[in-house]
Amino acid sequence: MTIRILIVVPARSGSKGLIDKNIKLLAGRPLLAWTAEAINQAALPDGLAILSTDSEQYAVLGRQAGLSVPFLRPAAYAGDAVAALPVIEHAVVWFVAHHGYSPEFTLWLQPTSPFRTAALIRQAVEMAASPAVDAVIGCKPIHRDLTTLFRIHDGYLAALDRQQPTQTSRQQQPPLLTPNGAMYLCKTRHLLEHQSFYPPNTVPLVMNTIQSLDIDTEEDWAIAEAYIKQGLV
Repeated sequence: MTIRILIVVPARSGSKGLIDKNIKLLAGRPLLAWTAEAINQAALPDGLAILSTDSEQYAVLGRQAGLSVPFLRPAAYAGDAVAALPVIEHAVVWFVAHHGYSPEFTLWLQPTSPFRTAALIRQAVEMAASPAVDAVIGCKPIHRDLTTLFRIHDGYLAALDRQQPTQTSRQQQPPLLTPNGAMYLCKTRHLLEHQSFYPPNTVPLVMNTIQSLDIDTEEDWAIAEAYIKQGLV
């Protein structure tokens, strides 16, 4: 069977903000296992899910969760300052070397978004199948407008848009969207050509607050545990 979707789950070791967060137990399961379970439940017949990690310990847990671990990521792709694109390119190069062709799609699913569901993964794949779509990006709404978003200029608040009266009602403006880190699905050729998750024809997949949670700090972790305790996931 031809593999059309390369699913990359990045989980390097050495996290400093939240130590070993990718394998920290959330409700009794390593964090990366939440994403692995969503992938398994999505049951994409033409997908291959790999864990890109620099740690043998992480690799063992990844395999136990159902992910393939065909390599350990070289140190050059595992530092704090390494961006996502070189890690993706490393995975695509491996794929081409071992399969003889490039995957049509590359799906980047970070373990720090544990509440992204299988249904959302399938929805993204369906959206990306359109010839008019280059990429699908997970987003969350921001119920503000540019008149109530500010930079600091000389110590004072400076609105991003000063050309109109300040709006405060949620109903007065459509929400802004910002990427939530939970879903990056790109047609591989556009991803590599533009060196970006955001090639020209990128569409949003809007997720709610819980689905959009991105765990990076102890506070984020506490929020995740609260969602679980309250039965919200």
